[in-house]
Amino acid sequence: MSSRFLIGLLWMVSTLAGWATPMEDANRLFTSGNFEAAAASSETILKDGGPDSSAYYNLGNSYQKLKRYGPAILAYERARLISPRDPDLTANLALARKAATAFEEPSTYPRLDAALRYLSRDEWSWLAGGAALLLGALALARGAMKPSRSGVRRTILIAACVATFTGLISGTALWMRRGEASHGVILTADAPVRLSPFAAAEPLGTPGAGKMVRLGAEKGGFRYIEVIGTTLSGWMSVKDVAAVSPEAE
Repeated sequence: MSSRFLIGLLWMVSTLAGWATPMEDANRLFTSGNFEAAAASSETILKDGGPDSSAYYNLGNSYQKLKRYGPAILAYERARLISPRDPDLTANLALARKAATAFEEPSTYPRLDAALRYLSRDEWSWLAGGAALLLGALALARGAMKPSRSGVRRTILIAACVATFTGLISGTALWMRRGEASHGVILTADAPVRLSPFAAAEPLGTPGAGKMVRLGAEKGGFRYIEVIGTTLSGWMSVKDVAAVSPEAE
């Protein structure tokens, strides 16, 4: 009986070892040079599991190899929303932008911008929420504390000041980054910006794949956009532009 159990256990272990996760499948396809299939696998992972920095990064790498720089930049930008401090991600995004000649517009205040982007918006939100919870807990502790405990009161006061400062900084960072929710990326190299939301409307210009835009209203299969860093604005087909934030689509 024990030998049968051992054989069954060994069979189960060997079977499980042979199963690859979807991420491993995508990596295997990428390593073998099947970039189309690797991209499709990463897209499936994201569709089934939701936003994931590693999946977006792998998707960007696959599109980069396919020289589809618009989708590559979009994938990297989405990964950066989740993992803003990943050096490999930053380097690959820079390479994709260079290949597409779609460079980021220089910030007026680069140090401030770097500080604001050091944390993701989710991380800033967690800090703000944590600071608010801490202030609430400190208020309860202060109310329950005996007046004679001056040392404890001083500690609570210092902690409250730190929590208030953290909350103010986090809230300010979120407010200053509020415009990012409307950012998008042009996907197609020859996609024109048109005067009005019609396929036959006059083309005003072709910004190029990978360019960052501000997204406006959607009408009749077109999206109003403003190309960041230029005066070009108008309507572009929705198939040629996508929001950086997946929730904005």
